[in-house]
Amino acid sequence: MRLALFSRNRNHIRDDAPIFTLLNYCWAILYCFLILTPLYFVIISSFKNNFEIFNALMRLPKTLNLDNYRRAIEYGGLFKAIWVSFYVTVGAELVTLALAFPAAYAIARIRTRLSSLVEGLFGLGFLIPGMAMLVPILLLIVHMKLYHSPLGLIVVYPATALPGSVILLAATLRSIPKEMEESAQIDGANRLQILRHIFIPLSSAGIATVLVLNFISFWSEYIFALVLLGTNTRTIQLAVAGLKSQRVVDFGLVAAGAVISMMPVYIIFLFFQERIMSGMLAGAVKE
Repeated sequence: MRLALFSRNRNHIRDDAPIFTLLNYCWAILYCFLILTPLYFVIISSFKNNFEIFNALMRLPKTLNLDNYRRAIEYGGLFKAIWVSFYVTVGAELVTLALAFPAAYAIARIRTRLSSLVEGLFGLGFLIPGMAMLVPILLLIVHMKLYHSPLGLIVVYPATALPGSVILLAATLRSIPKEMEESAQIDGANRLQILRHIFIPLSSAGIATVLVLNFISFWSEYIFALVLLGTNTRTIQLAVAGLKSQRVVDFGLVAAGAVISMMPVYIIFLFFQERIMSGMLAGAVKE
């Protein structure tokens, strides 16, 4: 009787499987539509003027006029802003990785009574909103004489990215078999050699994930850059916001600046999306 009941339930699941598959595809298509529609609107608007945007909102432009891009680069100073953003992002990435990887290694591979507590303390970093840290960070940066300097952001950004970076890298390092570490120790390798020759190469997917996610976060950050930087050291996000006039807003010009600011993020994500997925799933494998 149990066999007949199991067979009946299995047939029922098989009969309903196409329905669930169809619903999943519908939700996926709807989600893609919601994500791609604003992106499509921004891209086509970057080739139009205000009259064309308001009279043909979602229609393709008649010509691929690059005048908006030229004016955005010329009047908005986007080239200098892109250089400042790259300088800040790369510097913050290096500092974050230099701090996060040793901390994650200590939490994941040097098991003590404090390991879980330290990891929990890093997890508490997700509960602190960025706006709550704005005034103390401003006072600290002024005291360090880094106000209106990109170095101020290189100091601030790693502090905001450390919780997620440490937890993700710790999950990646836990997925590496203990036997490899023990074999290296038997051969006479010290911790630094084990870290360099085993853990860093085998955790490359997790490192790439952390770097890409932090790149997107640092590149797109606006509030701290607005408060801590001056007009001569603007990031790309501040430069794009500066394209908006107080009287008449040229939406095509702003859209062109937005497309320019988004291009590095999309290029990096396209090249590293497979590593991001493997790095995000690395911690799902238990020892």
